Amino acid sequence: MILHAYLAAWLLLTGASVGGIAWQAIHRLTGGAWGDDLTYRWKRLRSLLPLAALAAVPLLLDGRHLFPWIDEPVEEARLWYFSHTFLVWRTLGCFVAWAAAWWLIPRAAAASLIVWLFTCGVFATDWIVSLTPEWRSSVMGLVVAVGQLSLGLAVPLLMPVPRSSPAAPERTRRDQSSLLFAACLGWLYLVGIDYLTAWMADLPYETAWYLPRTEGFHAVLALTAIAAQGVVAFVLLLTQRAKAMPRVARAAAASVILGQACHVAWMVMP
Repeated sequence: MILHAYLAAWLLLTGASVGGIAWQAIHRLTGGAWGDDLTYRWKRLRSLLPLAALAAVPLLLDGRHLFPWIDEPVEEARLWYFSHTFLVWRTLGCFVAWAAAWWLIPRAAAASLIVWLFTCGVFATDWIVSLTPEWRSSVMGLVVAVGQLSLGLAVPLLMPVPRSSPAAPERTRRDQSSLLFAACLGWLYLVGIDYLTAWMADLPYETAWYLPRTEGFHAVLALTAIAAQGVVAFVLLLTQRAKAMPRVARAAAASVILGQACHVAWMVMP
């Protein structure tokens, strides 16, 4: 249980750091005052990436308590992927790829986003899906990607603004809140459609994964995640006037972080 809680915290740390890299690449492509105001804070988030890489070491060393496929046999067709050594190399590769995406931002921002999105799929498969090797999810990479975007925008909105920086104008605050609003809608759509397709298909491996997560503590986590990011943040950012209010934006950002924390815990806690 403690190791799974550590895993959830690590996923949040990694998600916030990598989300900042993705947003910087997006801003490099689109421009805009909304990103100029957040650039310094994204750089501070980005600097946490080496720490997140080091924090993965205890998880990799104690993998037997996380991944049942280390001790239990899996299908022969998937045996090549479910290897602890290969997991270590894939995780290292993800962090190297994210560092490369960081390096690519001023040189080829579009390539940076492609690298980021591809590694999100590998990372989600390794650290969320493979915790239950019988389960499969084709959308989990996108869920993780949108979660990282949510954290990469919500965390900077809560970070203190440097004293030397002027206060952001109303239009900039409104644009930032609108992007956070869009990230909330994207996350809500993806998790909703994933559950809906699982419910409609009624496949044994889907049911075996979802059913225990609709009871007890997991049900509380799921409802809190949906309420925090899918309802509270949505309502707070619904009007143009509210989007321009700093306190409302910060409250919505805090709600998004809470929602992401509960959702990650819901996915990885046993």
